[in-house]
This record gives sequence, structure tokens and C-alpha cells, in this order.
Amino acid sequence: MKKSFFLLGAIMLLVMSVQAQKYNFEDYIYPFGCRTYASPDSKGNLSSVTQYSFESHDYNNYLVKEVYIGYGIMSTKATYRYRIEGNAVISDVQLWQCALTGNTRCQDRLILFAFPVNNKPFKWTETDRGDKYQCTSEYVYINASIDHNSLFLKSIKITRDNSYIVGKKKHRIIETSYWVSNYGRIITYLDWDGTKRVSSKLDVLDYIQEISEVEYNKQIKK
Repeated sequence: MKKSFFLLGAIMLLVMSVQAQKYNFEDYIYPFGCRTYASPDSKGNLSSVTQYSFESHDYNNYLVKEVYIGYGIMSTKATYRYRIEGNAVISDVQLWQCALTGNTRCQDRLILFAFPVNNKPFKWTETDRGDKYQCTSEYVYINASIDHNSLFLKSIKITRDNSYIVGKKKHRIIETSYWVSNYGRIITYLDWDGTKRVSSKLDVLDYIQEISEVEYNKQIKK
């Protein structure tokens, strides 16, 4: 009986390892281990820098997000305990630390990143600190300028859509991020009631533009 139990455990670990290799998470989830994003203000000036890093202790894995403002002062820190499950990176415990509001611990089930499944959009619903989001992960094609080099790339586009009502007025926030193999998350847009802006981006990224699969195939064959 004990031998069967250990054999079953070994098979489960093998399956998880094969899934991780199949979906190559390490190429998309901040592949350099530590990544800095710049969030420009309305005038294009640097307003904050966000740094991501990984930690592992007590048999758990954590993704740490630190936001710095002027002169390298850390304003907020979020720590996500996570695991890989199927096509997704799932966080089940989050610790939010803020210099102004203090610490908050949550146990929301958040999908930090997900691959589309069988080349089809993967959809899910999640609640983050009381706000409900309709989410989608899908493959798209983009024309991206990175370090002034034009690259035609297949990207994973993740959309989080939240609608809410304040008083009698309905509001809607749509967060759209683009993830590219070997680069990680290259840009995030925030659309708040129809006003769209870049909320964060890779500092070497100039711009991106979605293109059709036909255009993508045409360009990479040149």
C-alpha cells in the first residue's frame, strides 16, 4: 500500500513537470528573475518603478512585487504565494504592504498568468479584494519596437475586466497586458471608463501594435 502511494506521488510529480515543460512558464513569467517596469505620468515622465523577484522558503514559492517612487523609496509591496497548476500560475495567499495603510493579508484565488488552451482563449472569473473580474488569456500577434528594432511576435494577451457601480453611475476598468516569450510582460494598458493609458511597460519597449495572423506570417517569411 505504501509503495503504491509513493508511486502515485511520483507519477503526479512527473505529470506536473511535463505540464510545466509543455507550457514553458519560465520563458514568460519574468524570465530574468527580476524585471523593472516604468509607469509614465500624463507628461511622459517617470512616476514609479515596479520590480519583480522570486523567493522560496518553508517549501513555498513567492512572487514579490515592489513599487518604488522618487529617490528609490518603496511605496508598496505585494507578496504572492503561488503554484503552477495545469496551464496557470495560481496564487492562493497574498500579503499587501503599504507605507500609508499598513499590511493586509488576503486569501483570494488569483491567476497571475495563464496560457491559452489548445490555441483557444482560456477564460476564468476571479475576485481580488472584493472586486470581481472576468478574465481571458488568448494568443495574438503584434508588431513591437524593442530597442528601436521592429519585431513581429506571437504574444499572449491577458485581459481583466471589472464593472462596478458607484451611486447610480456604472464604471468599467479593463486591464490588458501583453506577454512575450523570453521578454515576459512587455506592456500593460489600463482603460478606465473609455480613457486608455499605459500603466506599465518594459523600459526598452517603444510601442506595440496588434496585427493579423496573415500579416504576421507575411512579415516573418520576408
